[in-house]
Amino acid sequence: MYTTTEDPKELAYDLRQIYAKLVGEHLIDAAEARKSNNFYVWFKALEDIHTIVMHKFKHKKEDEKSYNAAKEKVAKLANQYPSSWLSTAGSNIEVSLIEDALRHLEEFLYNKMSEAKMFGESGRIAGL
Repeated sequence: MYTTTEDPKELAYDLRQIYAKLVGEHLIDAAEARKSNNFYVWFKALEDIHTIVMHKFKHKKEDEKSYNAAKEKVAKLANQYPSSWLSTAGSNIEVSLIEDALRHLEEFLYNKMSEAKMFGESGRIAGL
């Protein structure tokens, strides 16, 4: 816990490390779910990433509108093809449509994170 004797710079550094760890955990969750075609868990991980990084979006209103449109497409496909969404049955075409929509959502988030220089492109890693 922060006390008056602690250096605020150390606290900020600690919080940045915690933030980076949380983002990293959700990125790993998304990758693992993607690899196993667990669409619900993949979608949930992407939603978690969105929750954590949305404050980094540069054009918040436009970016949120784009994100929500991509998310609605995933939701529509999940409702349209529930067996494929739950990996209990379904056709390869249905699975492919769902996978493409989830990949689009994930790529959108990665692009926004890259725009925010969250992957260290700024040359100043300490500020994530």
